[in-house]
Amino acid sequence: MHVIMADALKRAADKIFALLIQQAVYRVNLVRGAEEEVRKLGQELNTIRNVLEDAENRRFQDNNINTWLWKLRQTSNEIEDILDEWKYALLKLHNGERSPDDDDDADPPNFLQKVCSCIPSSSCLCFNVKVVARHEIAKKILIVKAQLNEILEEANRYGFQISEPTAYPLPEFGRVQSTSFINTEEVQGRGKDVDTLVDKLLGQEESGIPVLSIVGAGGLGKTTLAQLFYNHSRVKRSFDPRIWICVSNPFDRAAITKGILESIEKGSSQGADQLDELLKRLSERIEGKKFLLVLDDVWTEDRRDWEFLRNFLNCGGAGRKILVTTRSERVAQTMGKSEIFRPGLLSDDDCWLILCRTAGLERNEVEIFVDIGKEIAKKCSGLPLAATTLGGILCFKERLTEWENVLNDEIWQIQEAEDELFRPLRMSYKELSPTQNQCFSYCAAFPKDYVIDVESLIGNWMALGYLGSNSDDMELKGKECFDVLAMRSLFQDFKKDYYSNEIYSCKMHDIVHDFAQYLMMSGMEEAGGVEVAAEMNPSQVSNHVDEFCTLYCDGDSPPNLCNRFVRLRVLSLERRRLQGVPHEMDKLIHLRWLDLSGNKLSKEDLKFIFQLYFLQTLKLSDCSLEEIPKEIGNLSHLRHLNLSKNELKELPSEIGNLKQLRHLNLDGNDDLKELPSEIGELSFLQIFILPCKATIQIPEALGQLTGLRKLMGFKGGSGWSKLGLLQNLNKLGFVSLYIRLDGMDLNGIVEDSREANFSNKNYIESVQLDFKDETGEEGSSRMDVIDALKPHPNLRMLSIGLYKGSTLPLWIVAPTNHLLRKVALYDCDRLTSLPSFGKLPCLEELHLSGMVALKFVGREFLGITTNTNFVAFPKLKELKFEFFREWEEWEDITAEEEESPAFLVMPCLTVLIIDRCGLTALPHRLLRKARSLEMLDIRVSSGLQRYRNKEGTDWKSISLNNPRLQLQEW
Repeated sequence: MHVIMADALKRAADKIFALLIQQAVYRVNLVRGAEEEVRKLGQELNTIRNVLEDAENRRFQDNNINTWLWKLRQTSNEIEDILDEWKYALLKLHNGERSPDDDDDADPPNFLQKVCSCIPSSSCLCFNVKVVARHEIAKKILIVKAQLNEILEEANRYGFQISEPTAYPLPEFGRVQSTSFINTEEVQGRGKDVDTLVDKLLGQEESGIPVLSIVGAGGLGKTTLAQLFYNHSRVKRSFDPRIWICVSNPFDRAAITKGILESIEKGSSQGADQLDELLKRLSERIEGKKFLLVLDDVWTEDRRDWEFLRNFLNCGGAGRKILVTTRSERVAQTMGKSEIFRPGLLSDDDCWLILCRTAGLERNEVEIFVDIGKEIAKKCSGLPLAATTLGGILCFKERLTEWENVLNDEIWQIQEAEDELFRPLRMSYKELSPTQNQCFSYCAAFPKDYVIDVESLIGNWMALGYLGSNSDDMELKGKECFDVLAMRSLFQDFKKDYYSNEIYSCKMHDIVHDFAQYLMMSGMEEAGGVEVAAEMNPSQVSNHVDEFCTLYCDGDSPPNLCNRFVRLRVLSLERRRLQGVPHEMDKLIHLRWLDLSGNKLSKEDLKFIFQLYFLQTLKLSDCSLEEIPKEIGNLSHLRHLNLSKNELKELPSEIGNLKQLRHLNLDGNDDLKELPSEIGELSFLQIFILPCKATIQIPEALGQLTGLRKLMGFKGGSGWSKLGLLQNLNKLGFVSLYIRLDGMDLNGIVEDSREANFSNKNYIESVQLDFKDETGEEGSSRMDVIDALKPHPNLRMLSIGLYKGSTLPLWIVAPTNHLLRKVALYDCDRLTSLPSFGKLPCLEELHLSGMVALKFVGREFLGITTNTNFVAFPKLKELKFEFFREWEEWEDITAEEEESPAFLVMPCLTVLIIDRCGLTALPHRLLRKARSLEMLDIRVSSGLQRYRNKEGTDWKSISLNNPRLQLQEW
């Protein structure tokens, strides 16, 4: 917690000094003496930061210190609130209530009354209003300073040692060194995973040293799975020697080398201490040998460590393999050519069997505890370590009432479970930076099994100040933080955007959530910090309002919301069927993130909202809005604005005042006709989503948005906006274009397309091209348009829809597209042949839909050449054909090509989908060659129904070399 506290105190101290600067700029001062008190506050906060490390190290031995830490956090939050209140008054002044140039001693009644009213809970007297307002804020500062002094006195009683504030170590939670030995009778539910690992690592030979990384959260059973693989009979027959090394942290090159040597030599490595000498001896022992090296529990993300290993392992023989277990996907990526395997969770039944074994239940006892025991097994959420830990706890509990207590308690409230189950999670936590620790702990605000929207999560972190105050890079810092947490297996169940491949939602495993809750709740109960939570409706997504300053309403909004929760930074009232904003919402001056989507709001409601000057994110999607008032220009801190699915016809010119805006979503405003030229003043705008159905005349000012990285729904071509407006938008990474062709000026459209300058946009990753073709004629001009829009070779995803040409340009499958991973073609209903997609070296997904004129898929689809060694679709994982109603034949490879080890076809293909197609036969030899195929999905294709009979000759033929092949059941 001390890393979290240190960051919170730094935020408060930074705000103090920022306030002093800002009040000088606006020539508005605190009452005499209060300024000095504010300075002292900052100094005392920094003093406390210096003892936080010692407090953190001792919190696990003394619960009173937990309480002290929690009180400190609450006081720090109160300081931030008070500073917000004063800054809010300054912003009121700055937004037109009074000119900053006015004399400070002047006393305009309107302004003074409003400044006073800007400070919640202050009693505003009718005389000398300005002095009273300043006294109110000064009085609050003195009160909170007294609280801080009390906390400082307690710190002196505890005798904390001062340490460097930049160091953030947690107590050591060592890991017991693993071995290769395992009792297979004690393992449940891993048979299929082991078989998959054996098939993968004992399959076809590859160049270099094939590495397979088992990646997953702590407690998932990665080491157990590696042990089962290591001791598998086929593995024992295939490798000599087999070497098991527990790496852990830190990565000690000499110790690892020595351990490998001792494993090979079956004894102590005497007489060699120097790394160079050890490496020479090791190279001699493994030269030409087909070895298996298991590296368990790898943490290092330093590529140099892996290079060190690889350099001396290269002298091994053909077929040598390395198996790695790690919690971090980044570790696997560091190893270069490494395939990742993620073990699944255990079933509730498997967890119950582990509980029975570790609890030592006799056969007659199982019947007594079976009902409640299976409910406890569900608490394990498929995590083997959780089942083992809870089983060990139940071993000493002989009564049903004791088992019921375990069932009803949260796991983080069970002392024995906290010690054992959280140990591996503490190790992962220790590896995170202070910012990452804080962002991870915040996720306890959501309930278990909650689908977390990643963009909203990052916005919440930003609203709470976890990502710092540098306005230029907060979103980037948040994205990097999320990626680190995801790669370390602290999130799961990812959903990815098809076009950008970015994660847009995820979940947190129940045990990981328990750990986050444990981190945030330590000391909170003793300090009385859950009283607010206890009053909340249990259906609320966030029941820790006081701790997280966050409220996601999942039912009716709480009564008196704006009076009870004035400290809120994050508020979601999405789809609460509100008829207007809650009463007195303007009191929520601390709000940074607000979602009112799906409620009916008026122009007057918006004027209240636009007085919340600190807002960074505002979501007003589907609010029946017809007009946006000019007061939106007051939201000078706004970074994300979602106005999608409304009835807007125009935007006010004041939108140009939102100088910090990064994300603007206007999708679904189908009546929007034009944008104000002031849109060009949004110099920091990075994501701009236009209505896909509206025809908007885009002002030339769009060309000034040179920081744009994502532009969706832009309409160009005949009668629409000029594609040349995109010429200088060279940071575009994701773009979707609608292009209208009407036959009137196709040559002009081609030239306009060239002016868009796509070939020189080296940030480009994803391009969607949708055509509205009204020419009604054949010709080459269509292809000329696509040729003119040829993207930079850095392209990773390409989608083309409603294209009316009979062929596609050759640049799509050119060797220069060496990064292209996804291609989608849909409703190109005049295409009669497919390009040679098999030539694309990195293509992973190919989705083809609506090719109603195509009858034959030939060998050119594979991109077959006369080369001796040939691989068609070397990285393809998923292939989908959909709505090919006239498709008659898919040409097969020859018998010689099937037998040739140098001729490979789709070696990585795992999923083949054929949906509503006229095809009557599959290419058997080609599919036998695709030995990684796991799922064949045939939907509503009557000509292929015989393949659904697993006893038939056709099914047996295509699955001959692949016993793992499954048929998707419908």
